[in-house]
Amino acid sequence: MNSNLRRTCSVVVVLVLVLAGALVQPFGGNATAGPNGEGTLQGTWRVQVTPINCQTGAPLPIPSFSALDSYARGGTLTEVVNAAAFLPGQVTPGLGVWSHTQANAYKAVWEVFILFDTPPAVPGFPFKRGVQRLMRDIEVHGDQMTFNGTSQFLDTNGNVLAVACASGTGTRFEDVGGED
Repeated sequence: MNSNLRRTCSVVVVLVLVLAGALVQPFGGNATAGPNGEGTLQGTWRVQVTPINCQTGAPLPIPSFSALDSYARGGTLTEVVNAAAFLPGQVTPGLGVWSHTQANAYKAVWEVFILFDTPPAVPGFPFKRGVQRLMRDIEVHGDQMTFNGTSQFLDTNGNVLAVACASGTGTRFEDVGGED
């Protein structure tokens, strides 16, 4: 009985290690920026986002904001946003996926949790606890990108509360050439 327990534990340990290796693998390897990544989305980008009117494409009287977007080999993405519209700690980093569509074109979709409602006394858009789902069409030209995107704001039950649009630009985050 003890040998059966040891054998079962060994199998479980091996399975856990194999699964952990499979999950970690997309984040290692050659997720390059700079010369090896030129013309591809893969890498980290400094992004400037401009809210626009969804029907006309005209900029809205809302301040643009910055973000860092990281597109990993294997099609995952992470975004950290610096938007004054959100209160400190109100949103989580965004997590999602991206894919190559054709030539220099890509699509991305990710979600951000909105952790609490904007208090009534705070001016601006009253965000509600739930999820922001972002979808973006991206064009990459060397170390520059342009994009158009749509955001859906959903309540905790998945009901769409609002839709917003944005356009923007990005510059590949380059290696500063420091010593290893």
